[in-house]
Amino acid sequence: MNYHFRNRSGWLGNPCAIAQFRGKYHAFFQHNPHSERFGSMHWGHCVSSDLIMWEEMPTALSPDCDYEDLLGCMSGSAIVADGKLWLFYTSVSRGYSETVSAAYSDDAVNFTKYPGNPVLYPPATVSCAGNECHYSKFRDPYVFAFEGEYRMLVGAGDSNVAKVLLFRSGNLTDWEFLGELISDAGLGSVAESPAIFRLEDRWVLMLQSERHLPSRILFATGYFDGTKMRFDSEPECSRNGAGSCSDPDYKVIETGEEFLKPVSFEDSLGRRLITGWLYSSRLGGSSAMACFRELSFDLDNLLIMLPADEIIGFGVDESRFVSYSDGRLRVSYEGRTVFSEAFAYEPQLTVLEDVGTVEIFINGGHEVISLFVC
Repeated sequence: MNYHFRNRSGWLGNPCAIAQFRGKYHAFFQHNPHSERFGSMHWGHCVSSDLIMWEEMPTALSPDCDYEDLLGCMSGSAIVADGKLWLFYTSVSRGYSETVSAAYSDDAVNFTKYPGNPVLYPPATVSCAGNECHYSKFRDPYVFAFEGEYRMLVGAGDSNVAKVLLFRSGNLTDWEFLGELISDAGLGSVAESPAIFRLEDRWVLMLQSERHLPSRILFATGYFDGTKMRFDSEPECSRNGAGSCSDPDYKVIETGEEFLKPVSFEDSLGRRLITGWLYSSRLGGSSAMACFRELSFDLDNLLIMLPADEIIGFGVDESRFVSYSDGRLRVSYEGRTVFSEAFAYEPQLTVLEDVGTVEIFINGGHEVISLFVC
C-alpha cells in the first residue's frame, strides 16, 4: 500500500497503541506471527517519521506461557514517562479472564515486562454488594497523564451492561479504583477502546460500542475533573458526586462499516491524531491500518475529522470509486455497489484512494466513510 501500513506476514489485527518517542511515531498492533488468522496475540511494531512510510520493527510483546497463553497480549495504550516508553496491555491471569499488565523500554525497541505484572485486576463490581465477584469483561487500558498523576480507563462489562472504569496512579504501577465513568446497557455488554483526552478547551470521550450499527465508533464531549465527566448534553448536571447524571449525547463521525478499534495520541505539534483498523470480513479478512486523521472542532464547535496534513495531499475531489446520483452517495467497484448512503444534496468530498481501500471525508470532515472496495 502507498500510505497505509500493512505488515509483511502473519495476522494484522487492530492498532493497540500509538506514541511519539524521540522524534519518531511508534505504532503497535495486534499480530499473530504464526498464521494469517486470529490466534496467539503479540504486539507488532512499526515506526515512521512522517505518518506515511512505515518501517516494521521486531515484535514488541510476546505472550508468556504462565498467564498470557490463553489469549496473548491484547490491546491497550502507550505513554511516555520518565524517559521511557510504557505499554499497557490486556493480559490473562489465573483466576481472571482479563487483567492489565505493563512493559517499558528505554529505546522503544527492546521492551521489558514489569516484574509485578499484572498491575491491575478487575475490581469487585457494584452489583456484587460486597461479595467476591468482579467485572466479567475488563480490557483495552488507556493510560494518560492528568495534573501530575496518571489516569487509566478500562473498557468493562457486568451483567451485559457496558462500563468504562476509571483508575488513578502516581507511579504507573499502583492503581486505585475511582469508579464507573460510564454505565450504559445501550452500548451492549462491553465498551471497547475507551479513551479520554483534552481537545482545545473541552474533553472528548471516545469508545467502540457493540451496537450502534453500522457505525460503532462514538464520541462525546464535556468536562473532566479527574474523577468524573460532565457531558455537554447535561448542562445542569452537578459536578458533585460520582459519575454523570444522564447518558452522553454520543456523536458519530466515522460511519463506515469497516473502521474499528480507534486509537489516538497527541503529537509534538499538539495535534490529536487518530487511526484505526480497516478490516473487512466481507472480503475475507482484508486488513490495514487506517490513514492518520486529525480530530478538531469547526467554527460551530462541532467535532470534525480530516486527514493529517502529511496525508491530505493524497486526497482527490473526484474518485473512480465514489459517485453521487439520485440522492445517494455510492461506493462501487467494477460496477458493483459496495456501499450506499442517502444525502439530500451532493456532498463536498475529499477521497483517499489506496490499494483496495477508500476513505471518504465528507463536508469538511463532519462525516467519514472508510472501507475496502476490493
